[in-house]
This record gives sequence, structure tokens and C-alpha cells, in this order.
Amino acid sequence: MSKVSTLIVTGKKEPRQKMWEAMRLLRPGFTVNDIVRRTAGRSADVSRYIQALTKAGVVKLVETPEGETTSRGKVFALIRDEGADHPRLNKNGERTFEHLATENIWRTLRILGGHLTVQDIAKTASAGGVSVSVVKTRQYLNALADAGYVEKIENAPQNFETFCLVGSKYSGPRPPEIRKLDNLQVYDPNLNKLVFTKTIGSFGADRSLVEPGVALLRTRDLLSEWLDLARGGKTVQPSTDLVQRTQLELASTGESGGLQ
Repeated sequence: MSKVSTLIVTGKKEPRQKMWEAMRLLRPGFTVNDIVRRTAGRSADVSRYIQALTKAGVVKLVETPEGETTSRGKVFALIRDEGADHPRLNKNGERTFEHLATENIWRTLRILGGHLTVQDIAKTASAGGVSVSVVKTRQYLNALADAGYVEKIENAPQNFETFCLVGSKYSGPRPPEIRKLDNLQVYDPNLNKLVFTKTIGSFGADRSLVEPGVALLRTRDLLSEWLDLARGGKTVQPSTDLVQRTQLELASTGESGGLQ
């Protein structure tokens, strides 16, 4: 029997990293609810990641309990452990390398220093088999500028805008993550917190309205499960799992624990 790796990623962790570590721990058999309970994530997000891992051949469905109509109670098993770092996949189970592009841009800003053009940054960041376009580089840099990580100068010679990393804002080696929902959000994995939000059409949006969003969505998922029980028209005993997750949510401080 091959030896199972027990290495784990240390430091601040993004949601899918937490899901992956829970799956490695429960590798012979786990459900969506098992992972939700261990990571305090949303069941919809956990389900999406498990589906992507299944399509990639990393996990497989091993049991569907009788009468189970949703993915929450289906049992999956980890069949290909890829190590401590979580597999980065899109919804089709295909590998994504976008994180390497932002890592290279973030590293370029720190190593080269000074004011750099978008073209210079994109060219330097296109290394290690990663191709970084000027368009995506500009989008990422503009978001970092909005969040205060870089200084942007638009009246540079030859009408080339330049960007410079603000030294005091360098928080660590991991690149800030840009998430666009109904607003622009910048999440810093080094600090494990949301550092900037901007609602479309509204400047200086109140961050307190955005950060609890994940916890709110998690609560809505729980309410949906309770409503499913109530719609049957009969007195149905809720599962121990549902009761435990509800108790955990009620005991929560209300913090989102990062973006999902």
C-alpha cells in the first residue's frame, strides 16, 4: 500500500484549500455536509468543488443513499490525492492557471520595484510557462490600485500609465485575489480578510454590508433545508447533521471567514 501524504498547507487558507484538507482527512467517504461542517463553507460552494473534482477524476461518487434527491447526502471518496495544495479547477474539471498569472504579476511588482508600465509587467510576468496578457494585467493592476496596493500614474511619458507597488502595503508573497460579484472585491490571503469593496455605481461602499455575505448565504442554505422538510406536510424528524450545522451557525460570531 502506498504511503499517504500528511502534509498540509500552513498559514492563511482560502475556502477551497480548507475543503481540500477536509476531503483528504475524510478520504474513504464524505458528503457535502461533512465538508460544510468542517469548513463552515456554503453547501453550494462545496458541492460545486466536489463536482469539479469528480469530473477531473480526483474524487468519485461511491454511494447514493436511498431516497436521496440532492447532492448533500451522496457519499464521495478521494481516489487521487494530489498533495497539500488544493487542485485548481473550473466547473468542467479543467485545470486553471490564473492564480499563477497573478502570482507572477505580484512578484514582478515587488522584485522590479519603481514605476512600471503595464506592458513591462505583463512581459516579465509571462514566465514559467504562464502567458499573461496586457489586458488581464491592466485589469488586475487597476483593481490593486483601487484597493491601495499600487500607485497609478496616468500622465506618464508617451501616455503610458505606470504602476508602482506601495511598500507599506506589501503583505506577503501570496497575491491579493480579485472577486467580482455585484461589486469589486479584493481579498488578501496573507491577511485573511477582505481589504476593499466597491459597489457598482456607489463609491465608498460600506464594507460591513459585504463581508457578512457568505455567512448570510450559508444561513439561507440551512433555511432552505428546513423548508424542504416542512413542505412535506408531515411531521419529519430533522437529521442529526442538519441540527448540528444549525447549532454551529447559531453559535457563529457572524464573520464570513473570507470570500467563497
